[in-house]
Amino acid sequence: MTSSKKVRKFAGHSGGPEGPSGRFWTQCIEPRRAALLSETLGRCYFVIKNHGPASVKLVAAQGDLMDLPVGAVRATYAYGVIRVENGSAESVLIEFDFYPSK
Repeated sequence: MTSSKKVRKFAGHSGGPEGPSGRFWTQCIEPRRAALLSETLGRCYFVIKNHGPASVKLVAAQGDLMDLPVGAVRATYAYGVIRVENGSAESVLIEFDFYPSK
């Protein structure tokens, strides 16, 4: 019995999903780096999904501070700075979107 390991590749960084779904933003975060998704964002709802292959940390001013495991989705109310940190040795792919608060 042979096992084959699938290698995940990322759009814009050697493969992955063929492209954005058109409904969400996507971003690849390099190993041990952070992505600054907003700096002066007005009040909104923010939805993020971690496509992996490692956990990321969501840091949202006036919102959540949490670890987001692979495959997890989080919706939060936030404004100001939204940053996602990748502490792993592998690139990770996140999908996110902003929705106005009413």
